[in-house]
Amino acid sequence: MNEEIPTYNETAPEAPESTKRHFDSTRDAFRAGKEAGSEKAREEAPQVKGVIAATIHDIAYGLAYGSNYAGAFANEFVPKKVREALANGAVAGKAAGAKAREKVAEVIRPDEAPVKSVVEAVVVNP
Repeated sequence: MNEEIPTYNETAPEAPESTKRHFDSTRDAFRAGKEAGSEKAREEAPQVKGVIAATIHDIAYGLAYGSNYAGAFANEFVPKKVREALANGAVAGKAAGAKAREKVAEVIRPDEAPVKSVVEAVVVNP
C-alpha cells in the first residue's frame, strides 16, 4: 500500500479542543433556536387557525350570497309571462326531440316497436 494515504485501520487524529467547543456552541444554538421556535409556534397556532377559519367563512358566505342574489334578482327582474314562455318552450323542445328520435329509430330499426320516452309520456301533445 501507499504509505502517504492513511488506511481505514489507522485512527483519525484527535480534533483540537477549540473545534469541539465550536461545534458544542453550534449544537446549543440549534437546540435553543428549535425550542424558541417551537414555543412561539405553539403560542401563535390558535390565532392563525382562527384567522384561517374566519377567512374560509367569509369566502363561503360571499359566494353563497352572490350566487343567490344574482338568481333572485334575475327571477324578480324577468316577468312571469317570459319565465312561463321559456319553461313551455323547453318542454316543447324536449317533446320535439323525442319525436325526432323515434322517427330515426323507426328508419334504422323498422321491425322493432317504438318506445315512448318519458318526456313524451308526460307532455300532452298539442
